Amino acid sequence: MESIEATVMDLEAELLQPTTRANTRRLAVLLAGNFLEVGAAGQSFGKAEVLARLPHETGVGFTTTAMQAYLLAPTVVLVTYLAQRTCEGVTTHCKRSSLWVKNPEGWQMRYHQGTYGEPLPPNNSFKPTPLRGAA
Repeated sequence: MESIEATVMDLEAELLQPTTRANTRRLAVLLAGNFLEVGAAGQSFGKAEVLARLPHETGVGFTTTAMQAYLLAPTVVLVTYLAQRTCEGVTTHCKRSSLWVKNPEGWQMRYHQGTYGEPLPPNNSFKPTPLRGAA
């Protein structure tokens, strides 16, 4: 059986896939009703804005590294990672974190934040500092 952390990291990675981002029905399942995103430039989005915007994105691709998950409670997982986003030849780098909550609908992303950062290190050599109190 897959661990809770692995399950949630798989869902996080799924949300970065073009086929998922284009699928309004799947996005609606993966995002909590009270979902909130704080973008890298500081703007905030709710679930409705994300469902209206993501399915119309084209030419967007992600590369990630150093993805880790931390079980904060039996039904709460924090996912952190570094991401490189490429759109129309422009590449940005971001530190990302997401809070996932398990509810009757299953695991859903409740909160997501990105912060602009430096390019990804070569060969996945980045070693994040564990969260205080994390096992």
